[in-house]
Amino acid sequence: MKSLESHPGYKEAVKQNTEFFRALRCPFSYAWWLVFRAPKLRRNRTRIVELLDLPFPRWQKMVLETLSWFEVWMHALEPIKNQIIQELESLRKARKEPIAIASIGCGGMELERQIIYQLVRKRFNFPLIFIGIDYAPASFEVANAKLKNLESRGLLQIKTISHLGIEELNALKAQAASHRFTVVLLKADAFDLKELPSNSLDLIYHTRLRHHLTAAEGREMDKLTAHLAQKLVELDDLFTIRGTIITSIFAWRFPAVLNGAIFSYLKDCCKKELTSQQKLGCNLGLHGRVFSCYLRVCAKAG
Repeated sequence: MKSLESHPGYKEAVKQNTEFFRALRCPFSYAWWLVFRAPKLRRNRTRIVELLDLPFPRWQKMVLETLSWFEVWMHALEPIKNQIIQELESLRKARKEPIAIASIGCGGMELERQIIYQLVRKRFNFPLIFIGIDYAPASFEVANAKLKNLESRGLLQIKTISHLGIEELNALKAQAASHRFTVVLLKADAFDLKELPSNSLDLIYHTRLRHHLTAAEGREMDKLTAHLAQKLVELDDLFTIRGTIITSIFAWRFPAVLNGAIFSYLKDCCKKELTSQQKLGCNLGLHGRVFSCYLRVCAKAG
């Protein structure tokens, strides 16, 4: 982290993270940080940068691998997993060509792994393309390892690409017609997809992504998803003091994950902010009693 101390774009982020990890040296100093420093960060949350957003591939890989374990153990993906499966069942009844859905900021693709296993159990027999979009190399390294077992069993094929235009998308659909599941790892910035025609994809979704974006980026992301697909499914956490305390207890043994969880919580909106920002044409559902999150499903009219 010292290598970024003099970088003007990361100087404040390095200071925030260094202070956090120093506080983790003992429970008492961390409790002090949580009571006195965290609220100050919360008041200026647009400037918070968690470890996962810094250019450290080794740390990114460690966080993604450990986060996958938490997502399985805590059933943290259940709301969006069930919603996507429901959407896929509806699409299968209405479509003849392969279904193409995309995850923006896909991370280690634990969600896709769980969806595929569930679809196999439900005997979902229709060509389906998962497009995972991320620019972090560690994401695809973790995703490849996670999905390797499914690929070896012949349940899916994995492709890695760096550009997705309409020609590449049509080629993927043609190739996917003879397969059950295709996972496409797209190493690119999601905003590059604005070149695709309107409604090129059947469904767009993202999980715990919004708090990584600035307000301006969030608005641009909403425009992009509305352009690319008829429907968006979004899952993210809600800030609660209870959540930060319980997360601190459960993730204490995993400092890198604790950093991401607490910093993310501090950037998340609270329930009151979420309901005040609710958009027309979107269905909003709140989930979780211990760890609060929301699921938003937005469909374009017509």
